[in-house]
This record gives sequence, structure tokens and C-alpha cells, in this order.
Amino acid sequence: MKNLLIKQSLVLLLITVGFIAKSQEVQLKYNFVKGKTYSITTEMVNNVTQSMGGQEMKMESDINSNSDMTIEDVDKDGNATALFNLLNVSVHSKMPAMGRDTTMNFNDLNEQKRVVLSPIGKQLSETILDPEKKMKMMGQMDNFTKFTELPNKLIKVGDKWSSKTTDSTKASGQNPFDSNVTTEMEYSFVGKEVKDGKELVKVNYSGSLTINGKGNQMGMELFMEGTGKTEGFAYLDPATFMIMYNEANTEMDMSIAITGQQNMTMPMTQSMKTITKVEEKK
Repeated sequence: MKNLLIKQSLVLLLITVGFIAKSQEVQLKYNFVKGKTYSITTEMVNNVTQSMGGQEMKMESDINSNSDMTIEDVDKDGNATALFNLLNVSVHSKMPAMGRDTTMNFNDLNEQKRVVLSPIGKQLSETILDPEKKMKMMGQMDNFTKFTELPNKLIKVGDKWSSKTTDSTKASGQNPFDSNVTTEMEYSFVGKEVKDGKELVKVNYSGSLTINGKGNQMGMELFMEGTGKTEGFAYLDPATFMIMYNEANTEMDMSIAITGQQNMTMPMTQSMKTITKVEEKK
């Protein structure tokens, strides 16, 4: 009798678990809604340790940004035309060895770009508005507006999917490198959780990065290469699957080689924590 009760309990448990998993099956893709506008705030803490000429230099920085995203149109295939407007950026950096502690505020930027996004979050095209205007920060903030890639298929709790992307960045006043970053990610569907009093859908992720780039500064050739890893999680709205909260931790090991008037190689490690919060404007 005891063994029978145990078997019945196990069967009931399996049925219950199966029912819960089945009830959380979702068609996981972005359901963009024309006319919706979202406010996006991003906070990044970045710690860099660099070796140069036998000396170790450390730099700490905090970057905070505010931007808006408006869904201007959605076509019959679910592709969305979205307008991103970078409003404000604040950069605080410290270099203790050199006694530097500075804060730069970039207000009323209104740097805009229009992108077309597929239902999985892949960027299909990008147009910089007002190309004659010198963009101070848009290029540096591009990676913070990337969408988590969704599988666009029916999935349940515990299911996984993967993606591989390569992002290119052109040299600018703040960055002397033309660079490529290849990211291979694996995602897992956690299911519904309560976050800040709201029931949202959670996705965990982890992955690896490969970086290479080259540039020129003060007549010297610069070469960069490195690898890294990232892990984090995102909370999505259960109706539109728009990301409402994203938190990522990234560790990178890189080296920068300089050739020209003098030749040297500078190893560098970088640790970043990025938190992005999204709120629909009513």
C-alpha cells in the first residue's frame, strides 16, 4: 500500500509539472505595436586594468544614458520600423594613478536613428537621421540598444536556443578603432516570474565574444584583439515580449598592439555590468 501511494504521488507530481510547463508554452517573438513609445535608461559600470611600459593603470567609469524608442510602423510580416532618440548621456571616470576624476554631461543630444527590426529582434537596416550633424555619442551607445534574439517558435520552460551575430563599429572621436565583435549566445526560457510587482517572462543567457579591430592615432597603427564571456538575464512583457529589464555581466581579455614611432603591446582586462530598464510611455 505504501509503495502504491508513493507511485501515485509521483504520477500526480509528473502530471502537475507537465501541466505547468504546458501552460507556460509561448510563441516567443516580439509583438511590436505601432504607436507605442518606450523610455530606456541604461547604467553601465566599467572597470579597466591596462599594463603599459611595465606599469599597471586602472580606470573606473560609470555611464548613464536616457533614450526613447517609438514604434512608427509594423508591416504584415511583423517587422517594425522604430525611431531611437538618444537624449542624454553622463560619463563619470576615475584614474587613481593619475589623480583624475572627471564627469562629462551630454544633454539635449537628440541623436536619432531609424531601424527596421524583425520579430526575432534582428536589425534589418539602419538610417542615421540628420547625417550632417556630428553624432557625439550615438556610435558609443549602439550596443546598449541591441535586442535579445528570440526564437520565434513555440517554447516551454527549460527550452534553449542560440544565436551568432557580428557587430561592426566605425572609428570616432571617442574611439580610434574600426572593430568587429562576434558574439555566440545561448538562451534558456525560465518562464513567468514576478519582478517589481509585475508578472513578467524571464530569459537567461550566456555566451562568448571575439573582438578584433584596427585604427590609427597620431601617426601610429593600432591593432586590437581579444576574447570575453557574458552572462545575464532579461525580463519581458508577457503580451508584447518587449524587454522591460536586462542585466548583463561581461568579462574581457584584450591586447592592443602599437606600431610606428614606437612599438609596444598593452594587455588589458575589462569588467562591465550593464543594466537596462524599459518603460512604456502612456
